[in-house]
Amino acid sequence: METGAGPHPLRLLVCLMPLCLALLLAPGRPGTAEEVILLDSKASQAELGWTALPSNGWEEISGVDEHDRPIRTYQVCNVLEPNQDNWLQTGWISRGRGQRIFVELQFTLRDCSSIPGAAGTCKETFNVYYLETEADLGRGRPRPGGSRPRKIDTIAADESFTQGDLGERKMKLNTEVREIGPLSRRGFHLAFQDVGACVALVSVRVYYKQCRATVRGLAAFPATAAESAFSTLVEVTGTCVAHAEGEPGSPPRMHCGADGEWLVPVGRCSCSAGFQERGDICEACPPGFYKLSPRRLLCSPCPEHSRALENASTFCVCQDSYARSPTDPPSASCTRPPSAPRDLQYSLSRSPLALRLRWLPPADSGGRSDVTYSLLCLRCGREGPGGACEPCGPRVAFVPRQAGLRERAATLLHLRPGARYTVRVAALNGVSGPAAAAGATYAQVTVSTGPGAPWEEDEIRRDRVEPQSVSLSWREPIPVGAPGANGTEYEIRYYEKGQSEQTYSTVKTGAPAVTVTNLKPATRYVFQIRAASPGPSWETQNFNPSIEVQTPGEAASGSRGHSPAAVITVVTVSALLVLGSVMSVLATWRRSCPYGKGGQDAHDEEELYFHFKVPTRRTFLDPQSCGDPLQAVHLFAKELDAKTVTLEKSLGAGRFGELSFGRLQLPGRQELPVAVHTLRDGCSDSQRLSFLAEALTLGQFDHSHVVRLEGVVTRGSTLMIVTEYMSHGALDGFLRRHEGQLAAGQLLGLLPGLASAMKYLSEMGYVHRGLAARRVLLSGGLICKISGFGRGPRDRAEAVYTTMSGRSPALWAAPETLQFGHFSSASDVWSFGVVMWEVMAFGERPYWDMSGQDVIKAVEDGFRLPPPRNCPSLLHRLMLDCWQKDPSERPRFSQIHSILSKMVQDPEPPKCATTASPRPPTPLADRAFSTFPSFGSVGAWLEALDLGRYKDSFTAGGYGSLEAVAAMAAQDLVSLGISSAEHREALLSGISALRARVLQLQGQGVQV
Repeated sequence: METGAGPHPLRLLVCLMPLCLALLLAPGRPGTAEEVILLDSKASQAELGWTALPSNGWEEISGVDEHDRPIRTYQVCNVLEPNQDNWLQTGWISRGRGQRIFVELQFTLRDCSSIPGAAGTCKETFNVYYLETEADLGRGRPRPGGSRPRKIDTIAADESFTQGDLGERKMKLNTEVREIGPLSRRGFHLAFQDVGACVALVSVRVYYKQCRATVRGLAAFPATAAESAFSTLVEVTGTCVAHAEGEPGSPPRMHCGADGEWLVPVGRCSCSAGFQERGDICEACPPGFYKLSPRRLLCSPCPEHSRALENASTFCVCQDSYARSPTDPPSASCTRPPSAPRDLQYSLSRSPLALRLRWLPPADSGGRSDVTYSLLCLRCGREGPGGACEPCGPRVAFVPRQAGLRERAATLLHLRPGARYTVRVAALNGVSGPAAAAGATYAQVTVSTGPGAPWEEDEIRRDRVEPQSVSLSWREPIPVGAPGANGTEYEIRYYEKGQSEQTYSTVKTGAPAVTVTNLKPATRYVFQIRAASPGPSWETQNFNPSIEVQTPGEAASGSRGHSPAAVITVVTVSALLVLGSVMSVLATWRRSCPYGKGGQDAHDEEELYFHFKVPTRRTFLDPQSCGDPLQAVHLFAKELDAKTVTLEKSLGAGRFGELSFGRLQLPGRQELPVAVHTLRDGCSDSQRLSFLAEALTLGQFDHSHVVRLEGVVTRGSTLMIVTEYMSHGALDGFLRRHEGQLAAGQLLGLLPGLASAMKYLSEMGYVHRGLAARRVLLSGGLICKISGFGRGPRDRAEAVYTTMSGRSPALWAAPETLQFGHFSSASDVWSFGVVMWEVMAFGERPYWDMSGQDVIKAVEDGFRLPPPRNCPSLLHRLMLDCWQKDPSERPRFSQIHSILSKMVQDPEPPKCATTASPRPPTPLADRAFSTFPSFGSVGAWLEALDLGRYKDSFTAGGYGSLEAVAAMAAQDLVSLGISSAEHREALLSGISALRARVLQLQGQGVQV
């Protein structure tokens, strides 16, 4: 380039030498965010070729940097001449994706006072401009004119050098950074204006900042240029890495700040089924491991008796001869059908003819607890074991049932005398095939019922029926062990239906026919027939099943000539009248509440058993559907004489009166300790109805893990509900009193009984609505029983939104209950999950000291309670299943009971989810906050609350970290000497908000 007549000697003396010193001693630049370089004059070893006007102004010279690499620089030092206007214009600089551009200048500048004769003309500043263009302007004049350049700033040196610095070889290099923007055109020129300074431009570097390409939360975020304004964040949507996936409709996002740093991460990706997270990638589960869904973090080893042969398995297949039932989760071990029942025994009774069976469970249950039994009855030929067998048919009755038996006993009724029966008892479980009952896993017995007359009812013919006589005939049998036909005798027993069998009459005959006379007209008779050899053996043989015959009336006998249409009309009208009467009685009885057990005593129960009346499945009857609650109570609860109840001491106040300990002494029975709920005097009618409704509700339940109702006292001035006495009281209080004294296995053993009770209640159609550990009572034998049935659905719905003594029902309520007031068996499942957490945490308050509103918000945001100390991971996974937001995705109580029962039988080794307090330990300063301010210290947090005066108090009290502050309670503030109630209230509010955020962000929290 043109340099004029050569360098002026003064320029070389005052500028060039310090320039060389500056280059030799210039420090390097530390890097922060990623910088995209648009221009770096040091990177060019050839001439820069910038435009300098006039030609005797700025000059390009060569030098070396601190690494002895050649660089190109510009200098000017026309300090002795007035009115200097020297311009230097760079080449065209493309801005790329940058809008906010940074210009970094490194320069040296001579102190004017050290230059003799330059006092009036020397300056110690220079100006910097930029001009936006769409293309290169070329080597035109950079001075203002046409498109006017915009001034960036006037640059002054922080340190200038003097003649003395030159002698001592001291370097004084200045670095200044300015920014321009926002830019809208494709590029720009920079221009430097000298107005009489002695300055050397050592380096010109132009760049913009961008957020580096990164992977966070298994989501890849591209390099992103920062916006021009400091207050603007650029939202960037990430892309899940290979084999990872995000939440549908909610992709992971981060925000690029103006300084090139990533801020405010929102969401993340999860490794797909069959893959687990390792660093920033998702790797396939190795053989022998599986991962069912993205919600699980790590691959799990295959359950027992299953295998995964390939990488990236999403489930494990069962080994040969093993299987899972349709209700088993993929995480369940594979099991197999059970072996045959053991030690099958029978007893045969003659009157009535019944075969009673008993057996022991199979030696091998197949690894399952859902073993049931099924019976198959075969009637075999009379000619020995080789005779053909056929199914017994519908004639034979099974008590309590033929299939699905959990009991290990059954009774067969309505067997034929003189027949051989083979009965097979098969053991089945959840993985038994549909034909398993006929397979190899059964035990069998063969029984002969002895001699008799094996007639079916339709094999006895009614030859003639008259008002006073009946003629019957039948085929002649060949009884087992009986003489031939010519020696067979028959005994016919008959009596009026409805009369005691002790008033029967008998007729004997040697032929297979009989006519019985002297009967009453219009009377229904019962006939029974048996065949055997004559002699005393009559008393040991059995009659065939009864048949009934109706003798016609005298008028009917003489009216055979009447019109058939008239007879049909009379019969039809009569039948309709009878049917209407029956239906009316049934409807009246149903309105009085159809199910009852209150009047049933021990004798009634025996009678039911020996008559083999199979109990039907009961449905819960809502007390509000009964018109007269007092009458309904007597259907389900036994009325006690007040004299049989003795009150000994008060246990506290109940909802409607006093709760007392007492004793119940019934005639002929042992004295029982009981809890007595009394209705206080002066209660309103609505409270009396609620009191009766509680008794009616409790009286409908009959389960070993539901508090038993002993009876009620409704006659007299004081109403009483008498229940069994639970000596250990509420479960949560018992656990707190014995914290650390029970092993995890003992705590786990309390849960299957509760699950069994809730399964029973849900199958009856009853929704508890208030399940919590404080509503579970514990007997002296450590048996847990469900209680708390006293509040109606409306009371429960209102209570969800009310906090009482720190026990907000919101801590146990499902999200749909909190939002819409919806109660269901699924909402009870959510509450049961919290009860399991309470048990394993020794009765600790769920969500610790968080307020109800904080809990509602945290649950709505998808966060769940972390596992308590020493809680098995399988149990915590079951809790998380109970806390699914979608009620349809929660397990049923039958599934919960099955899982807990199996865990008790084969518990996994306890795994410590945490070894210290379950409160969040992760320092808050290490977490990123999205909608909550980030505090780096306790002091900053106090300043934000305008309570910085307490910094020293918090430090002296040992609360030096935010996680320690998040665990503080009101008493801790008093111990710090904070006497102002207003300040304590403000601090507690801040601690509550801080704790909610810690719970949301801490490592032990669980997000679903």
